[in-house]
Amino acid sequence: MKNTEAIQVLQKSGKRIFTLADVKKLLQIEKDNSAYKKVESLIRNKILSRTIKGIYIINMIPASDFELANILCRPSYISLLSALNYYGMLVQAPYEITSVTPRLSKKINIKDKIFRYYHLNTDYFFDYKKENNFLIASPEKALVDTLFFVSLGRISIEFDELQLSGIINQNRFKELCKKIRHPVFKSIIKKFSV
Repeated sequence: MKNTEAIQVLQKSGKRIFTLADVKKLLQIEKDNSAYKKVESLIRNKILSRTIKGIYIINMIPASDFELANILCRPSYISLLSALNYYGMLVQAPYEITSVTPRLSKKINIKDKIFRYYHLNTDYFFDYKKENNFLIASPEKALVDTLFFVSLGRISIEFDELQLSGIINQNRFKELCKKIRHPVFKSIIKKFSV
């Protein structure tokens, strides 16, 4: 298949981020080696760009940082300071794209961007939604996740910088807080008012 045909197939897929398996399936290539050679050709011709090993983005329709964050580490969803900023609860934009994952914590640097993933126990990996092609915590869960990681000493935040009025559903927030069984988290919640 010629690169011009490959471009059309990739664009029609509606995806902006591809794995080698995606390219193989979409372009109907049987062998992994052939798919890899096709990807390398698409990279040389500036149709695709490599992010990390095995993950490629289409250059003509760039993916958002949040979409890319979801793909770089699966499963994960956008949360913490990035989600608070997205919902308008934190005015100051964080310099990292922050997500939570049940996998090990890690940091990935791609083209002057830092994608940071915080380990979250599978019992607490819930209450996220798909929005604009990426998974993100609900506003209430983003706040709960943030307070949880503050209680663990993993992140810090100036509480007076938060603007929660009209964004956080207090009842939903309280229900989510009840699901977190960490004693230090419970003590922070007692002092925190929404």
